[in-house]
Amino acid sequence: MRHLPLVFTALVAADLAAAGTLIVADRLGLPWWAAVPVAGAQALPLVVALFRPVAAWWLSLAASLPYAIGVSVVDSAAPAGVPWPWTEPGLMAHLVVTLLVACRVRTGVSLAQWLLTLLLGGVLTVVLSPPSFVGDLAPLALFSACGLAAVAAVRGRSQARRELRKQEALTEFERARRTLLEERTRIARELHDVVAHHMSVVAAQAEAAPYRVAEPPPELADSFASIRENAVGALTELRHILGMLRTADESPQARYAPQPTLENIDELVDNVRAAGLRIDTVISGEARPVPHRVELSAFRITQEALSNALRHSPGCRAELELSYGSSGIGIRVANSPSAAAATGQKGTGHGVLGIWERVSMLGGSVRIGPREDGWFEVMASLPTSEQE
Repeated sequence: MRHLPLVFTALVAADLAAAGTLIVADRLGLPWWAAVPVAGAQALPLVVALFRPVAAWWLSLAASLPYAIGVSVVDSAAPAGVPWPWTEPGLMAHLVVTLLVACRVRTGVSLAQWLLTLLLGGVLTVVLSPPSFVGDLAPLALFSACGLAAVAAVRGRSQARRELRKQEALTEFERARRTLLEERTRIARELHDVVAHHMSVVAAQAEAAPYRVAEPPPELADSFASIRENAVGALTELRHILGMLRTADESPQARYAPQPTLENIDELVDNVRAAGLRIDTVISGEARPVPHRVELSAFRITQEALSNALRHSPGCRAELELSYGSSGIGIRVANSPSAAAATGQKGTGHGVLGIWERVSMLGGSVRIGPREDGWFEVMASLPTSEQE
């Protein structure tokens, strides 16, 4: 079925070539084998037009010259009242090629080809036209003009439909984008009204709590100060997230610029240590600048792993290892089982899923699970290459 148009066109061209051979041999007084090239040259552009339309049109135009010149040479021997400068099969072949070309090229190109055909026919009629022949330039001009007008109308309608579909797709995209922005704005409003309110209350209460006791122990004051510092930090990051949700700017730098980097790892370790986590930190390799998205993901993975250790294994001991390699950054966070009397919180699994998503987004690798000695370990490797 894929080759059916080519087979059909070849059969039509062969039929026109056979008829043209008989006509050329009769009117020019040539043997059939000498008339085959003349008629075949007029029919061949039908097949060529399927692959090279413009070249096929020029070939069809040039193929009319041998017959026109031959008729003018043997005018006295040719019968009177026959078409010229095209044979009947040649006229049909050139008309079909003109329409095929009009379907493949711009309207201005097909109009220029139509005018060139009329110009060539007019020159041949003025210079070489035998008086006993009937000119077929006018029928060709009329039929080709009607055909070109029909092709232009169909192409214009198709182009209008394509533009309409394009506009509909663009409208649907804008509608979806507007819906997304509205939903993001709603989420930002809810976060602001609920989470930000409660975190502000926590920060205010933690700041005021030491003053409710005459002489609070230093440990209690430090604990409240740590609570307030974490609450204020959470509020700061929440404001950054709200700003991201409320804006339509999708550039990575605008999205990640307010976020923490690996320089904030020490602050993160101090926070979890102040919350009661016994943690040992090891940083190996030479620290160097890395893409911001890698720094953000490394910080968030470390933060989530340490938060999981605090929630699910109270009283445990943790280890954090951050290693800079030649082509990436390695992160290892391990924690021992919780103390016997401590009870951990039950999680939802969203944190582990977030770690997987961040690592896969950067094309890295991750392993999360218990070790043989009972410790729970998160190991991630993040490539630092700029290539996607």
